[in-house]
Parts: sequence; C-alpha cells; structure tokens
Amino acid sequence: MTKHILCFVVATAIIAIQTSCGNSSGQGTAAKGTEAAADAPGGSGTKGAITCKLDGTPKKFEISQSFFEISLSADGQGPKDGLELLDGNNKKEGFQFEIKKSGQTKITDGARGDINCIINYYNAAGVTYTGEDVTFDVTAYDGSHLTGSFSGKLVNIAFGGSSKTANQYPQYLQITDGTFDLHK
Repeated sequence: MTKHILCFVVATAIIAIQTSCGNSSGQGTAAKGTEAAADAPGGSGTKGAITCKLDGTPKKFEISQSFFEISLSADGQGPKDGLELLDGNNKKEGFQFEIKKSGQTKITDGARGDINCIINYYNAAGVTYTGEDVTFDVTAYDGSHLTGSFSGKLVNIAFGGSSKTANQYPQYLQITDGTFDLHK
C-alpha cells in the first residue's frame, strides 16, 4: 500500500512539473511561437515576434523578453548606442543579439564586422549557433518599438568537437527573410 501511495505522489509531482514548466528541452517552443506570432506581433503577453527561414524552413518565435538599450563600447561605459535581446538560451529555442540601435549592423567572425555586436541562435536541442556573416537592418526604433530585418550565415560553435548533440546538427545555418517586430 505504501509503495502505491509513493508511486502516485511521484507521478502526480512529475505531471505537475511538466504542466507548469512546459517542455524544458525547448522543442515545444517553436510550435507555440509559430501559432502566437502568426496571430500578431506584440499580442497578449508577448513582446513581439521574430520570423525567419533557417535553411529554408520557416520559423516564428513569440518573444517573451523585452529588448533594452546597451553601450556597445568595449568597457560598456559609453553612450547607449546598441540594443540587446536575450530571448533564447540552451533550454529555450530562440535568439540573443546585440546590435546598433539604428541603421545597419554587420556581424562577422572577424574584425570586418561591427565591434561588440553579436547574434546567437539556440536550436530546440540547445545547440548554439553564432554569427559568421549576418547583417541586421533597423527599420524603425522609437525607444519602445523596434522593427527591422536580418539575414546571413550562422555557425554551430561546437561542431566537430566532443559534443555528440552538436555534431548531430549542421555546421552552418543560413538565415533568410528574417524580420523582428519587438515592443518593450
């Protein structure tokens, strides 16, 4: 009898955790983002949407984190000339980026790009891709609403190393038709 009660309590706890936390692998995130972003960027409870094609596959992400202004200077003490979004991580499929708050930002794997600007994409398995050659164009920014486009090439940072998970995914991803429509 005690074993049965313990099994019931454990099973109930597991169901409660799964229900409250969702899919911690992030695999359900893109599907949820696809539905919500298709409704309207900045809809109920969201901070907007990012859409793009990754190697030709359409993706839409409902953004839950607001962007904020940052300094792109090396010491972080200069004028707030950049914007940062931290909506993806190794447990949630999505993007992180630091870009200039107006005009064009060029992110490369070398000194040719804009200094201290980055883009990272985390896939549903938590594999990190970073910008090898990505361009952002800010269309409009008024302090609380940000729109623009982006495209380019990302590289799997752990490809060829000891990570079995990372090696299951392509070394490069091509972003096309990228757009962002974000609200504070």
